[in-house]
This record gives sequence, C-alpha cells and structure tokens, in this order.
Amino acid sequence: MILAAGAATRMGRAKMLLPLNNTNILEHIASAIEGAGVEPIYIVTGFYHQAIATALSNSTVKLVLNNHWELGMSSSIQIGLNQLLTDMPDVDLVLIVVSDQPFLTCDIVKALIEQYKLTRKPIIASEYGEVKGTPVLFEKAYFKELLNLSGDKGARAILQAYPDAIATVPFKLGELDIDTPADYEQLCSILKNSNVD
Repeated sequence: MILAAGAATRMGRAKMLLPLNNTNILEHIASAIEGAGVEPIYIVTGFYHQAIATALSNSTVKLVLNNHWELGMSSSIQIGLNQLLTDMPDVDLVLIVVSDQPFLTCDIVKALIEQYKLTRKPIIASEYGEVKGTPVLFEKAYFKELLNLSGDKGARAILQAYPDAIATVPFKLGELDIDTPADYEQLCSILKNSNVD
C-alpha cells in the first residue's frame, strides 16, 4: 500500500510524479515493490488523484481514492487497508510505503520480507539514522491498530507503542524524502554523482 494522497504543499506540485531516471518517483517505488514479488499494489490517492491516474494509466496497480486526504496520513492508511480487506479478507500482511522515498529499491523490500521470515516479528520496519519507519510490514494482528489511527502521524505511533514487536532492516538513504524543491535538487545531485538506481 503506497500512500500518495497529500497535497505536497511545500513542493507546490505533485512530488510523487517528479522525474526519476527514466520514469517518475511513484512508478519507481511501485516497480521496486512489484520486483520483490509483493502484490497486489494499492496506491492511495487524494489531492493529485487525476494526475496520478493519468501517469499510471498503463500500470497494474490499483488506485484507491481518499476523499478525506486532508485528515492526514492515518485516513489514507484506513481507506487503503479497508479496501484491501474488502478485496482480500484473508490477507495476513500489509506493507505500508510512502510515495516520497525515491531511494527505495527492490532489495530493500525483499530484505523486509526475509527479515519477517527469519525473525517472525509481527512488525518489520526500515531503519535510517535513529528512526524506525517506512517502508514497514505489519502482521494482521496490528490491522485493528492501523484502522484506529488518527491525524497525520501515520504508523509511527504504533512503532513507538510496540518496540519489542519490531525487527528492522537498514535503509541507508531512507531519511532522504522529497518534501521541497531543495530536496529534489539534492536527489538529482546524488543520482548524478553516484551509481544509485
């Protein structure tokens, strides 16, 4: 489940659709998830729903519109998870991803899944710096907690509440999200001067 509903006010445009290599950030993230064998892929849209629908018209992802995107990330998690449970009532795991972490790779998604298989911890989070965050894998036991979230805190409140339930995977560039034009310039500079895919 990729969260892409916000208005990106600090960027002033659809940050998830900014160019990245030969595609855009959102399609890059969706491809990384798909490449790791995770399916189906749901993208929760909101303010930029039509632009995302147009950009991903040839994709196999499923778009879920959050008409109340202004209520924050928790509302997108709830709408996306409810749709997933409607379509697949027996689903046991959900991977929550945000749409502004351009350095997400297929290998990181695979590592999250492998860590779950290895540790059997019910929450597998990415770790960057001192932060545990997205992408994060939740077992079904935490779906109710996800559905009861409020505000714009996202799933981090659950990570803070259940530290003993978490195993982590390193995501070295995970803290580099794209919120402002300066962030995007930094991304382009890093890509230009490195071999990061």
